Amino acid sequence: MPKETAIVGDERGRFLYRTGNESRNFCGNAKYFTDAVALVFARDRNRACGMGNIQFHVALSNGVSAVGPRYKAVSVKRNCSDNSTWLTAKLEGQQVVLDGQGILTDINNALGDHADSSDLYIGVTKRRNCSIRSEKSRLITSLSFHGLVGGDEEYLYVSGDGIRTGDYFQFYRSDPDAALRSICSVTLSLKNMKLDQNQKNNCSEVFGGLIFSCYGRNEPFFTCENIDSSPFFENFPNIPFAGIFCGGEIGRSSSSLIEEGQQESPVSCCLHVYSAVYLVMSYTP
Repeated sequence: MPKETAIVGDERGRFLYRTGNESRNFCGNAKYFTDAVALVFARDRNRACGMGNIQFHVALSNGVSAVGPRYKAVSVKRNCSDNSTWLTAKLEGQQVVLDGQGILTDINNALGDHADSSDLYIGVTKRRNCSIRSEKSRLITSLSFHGLVGGDEEYLYVSGDGIRTGDYFQFYRSDPDAALRSICSVTLSLKNMKLDQNQKNNCSEVFGGLIFSCYGRNEPFFTCENIDSSPFFENFPNIPFAGIFCGGEIGRSSSSLIEEGQQESPVSCCLHVYSAVYLVMSYTP
């Protein structure tokens, strides 16, 4: 898939839909499902000559920060009944195998005053051979987040699957300070994009935007309201935009907005936690 293709969306949500033999939905007859929904924005190869060009710009506000050392998964078991993973691990570079309780004790010590106020995840670095359609498979390194469920004298329990023995992981905590700093970076990125358009004196015009924000990034998280929408309000106050709260934010793009102020990394991450994904749409005649 071309790098300029933008993908944004929600990993888990409840969406209203209609079956093929229903002309419309009636109150009380609506059907719901919980699933991932993503919007894919790609270049139209069959665009008629003379038509304008729509560009999609993606920005990301990160809301987690790493805590503690890196671990290497030793024993990995999948529990299909609740879609969770049970694992033991050892510290990177060491041979002693740790159970869930031992790992959590170390992490709680590293968290200090944040132990009771943070949601915890493990970020697993996965190296997998992947291919799309007829493409030749290639080794891709990605970062995948799994919510912490708990731990005991046998295992560490996390949500989701796809973890393998030998995968490295690190703990991440929800961090409002990190979120506020990244919101400032997004605001600056949108400001620079607007200034760049004005300086080049081109006809490109922003006409709308979408926000996909984690449901945990609410007023108690920031201690004030309308934080995630502020980059749009400050830079494009008269432009319409919409958004939803998500249970896992999908954001994939090669847009310079998503990389500005961040170090380049060979590790890709398309499914985020405690984040806000911004899609800005512009049109050039």
